Amino acid sequence: MTNDEMIRRFEQWLLASYRAEGTVKLRVRHARMLAAHVQLALATDEQIEQALIVTRGYSAEYRHSILASWKLLYRWASAKRLVMFDPTLLLDPIPVRKRVPRIAADSAVSRALVNASARDRALVMLARYACLRLSEIAALHMRDRVGETLIIRGKGDKERFVDINPPLMLALTTLEDEQPYGAYFPGATAGHLHPQSVHKIIKRITGWHPHALRHAGATAAYQATRNLRAVQEMLGHSSLATTERYLHITSAERREAAMATIIQGGAMLAA
Repeated sequence: MTNDEMIRRFEQWLLASYRAEGTVKLRVRHARMLAAHVQLALATDEQIEQALIVTRGYSAEYRHSILASWKLLYRWASAKRLVMFDPTLLLDPIPVRKRVPRIAADSAVSRALVNASARDRALVMLARYACLRLSEIAALHMRDRVGETLIIRGKGDKERFVDINPPLMLALTTLEDEQPYGAYFPGATAGHLHPQSVHKIIKRITGWHPHALRHAGATAAYQATRNLRAVQEMLGHSSLATTERYLHITSAERREAAMATIIQGGAMLAA
């Protein structure tokens, strides 16, 4: 079987498995990266290892994603009996160093909102106040607002409800009054703005990446409510562990935790 044929069948299976369009494109792109180095149906574990070594110039996060795609490819191919064995079986996942999340400064966001156009104000608020992903912001349609709630279709086509706070409601209804019914952020040639266009707009007017605004909103929501499940629902995470990684711990909170370890009523050692 040729590389092109195997990748075509792999893509067909991914689509049939109801994976998100972006996920399918990513997995197929990674499969083509591997196909540039090996004959997929006959690859040995040594060849896969060499192909993985070639990716060492990429970040750990991206290499982790690449290997995950290769493992998925061969797990599928093995189940379909398209290969004699899985050459990725003994490869451990690429370790990714845990990083402290970068969160957008409230002062920068507030300054941006003062002078922004109605469209740009809504873009920033959806990232900071509703904590939506970039693709979710770009594709948002007026039909997705039902009263004071947004119905968001996120990763894996999973549906969730995100409540709209008053400032965001005003931003959205302003667009609804100014534009014909349809996408909140119509594109020049397509149905809506491309996610990368949204990224550039938010970065230009706030100085921060949209994901940093999402982190900031999630942190503010948790600090106000201490309800991790509610924040998880708002963000659309499948795992609480993922949500926990989004939350920024302040120095005051770290100090509070340290002070809480003191034994109450116990003797304190002299310096």
